[in-house]
Amino acid sequence: MLLPLSLPFFLKPLKTIEKPFETIGFSSTPPLAPFDKKTTMLEKYFLVFFLCSFAARAENKEALSPAPDASSSQVEAQELSLEEILAYAEQHSPALLLAQSARLRAEASYVAASPLLPSNPELTLAAGPLFGRAGTGLGLNASLMQQIYIAGERGLHMANANQNLQLAQAEIQQAHWEVSCDIREAFYAALLADEHLKLAERILSFHSEVLRVVERQISIGETSPLSLRIAQAEVAQAQQTLVAAQQVSLSARIQLAQLSGWPADTPPQPVGITISPLTLPRQEQLVEMAHQNLPLLQVALAKLQEATSRLALSKRNAWPRPSLGIQYQYEGQQPHSPSSSILMGALSLPIPSFQTNQGEKARSQAELAISQRELQAKYQLLYGKIAQLRSEVLAAMERSRAYGADILPRFEENLHLLRRAFELGEIDILSLSAGVKRFLEIRNDALNAQRDYLFALINLERNVGISISQPNRLQP
Repeated sequence: MLLPLSLPFFLKPLKTIEKPFETIGFSSTPPLAPFDKKTTMLEKYFLVFFLCSFAARAENKEALSPAPDASSSQVEAQELSLEEILAYAEQHSPALLLAQSARLRAEASYVAASPLLPSNPELTLAAGPLFGRAGTGLGLNASLMQQIYIAGERGLHMANANQNLQLAQAEIQQAHWEVSCDIREAFYAALLADEHLKLAERILSFHSEVLRVVERQISIGETSPLSLRIAQAEVAQAQQTLVAAQQVSLSARIQLAQLSGWPADTPPQPVGITISPLTLPRQEQLVEMAHQNLPLLQVALAKLQEATSRLALSKRNAWPRPSLGIQYQYEGQQPHSPSSSILMGALSLPIPSFQTNQGEKARSQAELAISQRELQAKYQLLYGKIAQLRSEVLAAMERSRAYGADILPRFEENLHLLRRAFELGEIDILSLSAGVKRFLEIRNDALNAQRDYLFALINLERNVGISISQPNRLQP
């Protein structure tokens, strides 16, 4: 009964409401309008009932809609220090597991070289009739032969297998050192990404506070609406920067999880402090440390030793391998002739005339020459490489020190001074925005300089083979 009476009232305000909205810049007609004087009491009650029903339906729809899964947007992270991540990676890092599996091939070569004799005994049997003037009979022939070493080949096979084991162990140590450096680099990258994230959160909070100040100033007529739009734009830009910083931080943590073998669905949250600038050893000291500790040189040296033993083995394999054994012959009884048995020792000796293991010796000689040149090249390039990396560390250290201990802690103080000056009217919204961007740029440059210093230092340690800043090397 109320619907027919209320339809004219509900449609009538749609035509009379354009004017109030035009005063604030809207051109489209809104769905509802204020009550006018001609509205009856019944129509007012219907409008209130309609608005309450619409609001209740919207509230029920929002309540029935599924709530967002907090676990999908925010991953619960476990806080881990660098030492804890390195200890976990020692048992779970995919790169280390792959490197350790290479040892199985070297152990297999050791098992292949362990038999005492080069081959199994060979038994030969022959039987057939005997034909003669006096008649026929039965003839049997049996021989048992065993190939033997006469030039010490087994000892050289064992020595070459041991060299393969040492080479595999050197490669495992190199993998441990590389993974240790990669994890330390990813750890500090995640720490600095977290610092950028905290900085983005602080900037968003600051611009939100400024927006509230501008809204309060507009309410009392102290500033123009343009300041509001600028403040709103700054908040929107800060929100975008925060989203980007969150993604960079999450990506850095996921990379750290992948390197250490941690589950990627719950990447760890690194906790700790970065490395402060330190005094680097001299160039000659760094080179000497690399000669003693660099796994890359140890691998090259192990390859040279393995190639040397393989060449010696290939030359010894050219020697003949005789076969020793016994031979038994039986001639059956014939008419007018008794049976007879013959037992003899036997020796079989190949003559090394056409095949003297030329191919294996040539390949082993080439591998030895290549290993010698690789080791020589690594030693020659090491000095220049360390000199270059050391200069990069020193330059990054100077960049990091240029900001000093006085500039970085003043960032929060500078933001407070900017806001205070804006509230007092000493600067306008544009000057405030420019000042925040300048201080933010300085803070980001300081973090980037610290990142470059850390990465340069870890890269230097990667090519020295030992940690200069702290003993965080994985042990195989």
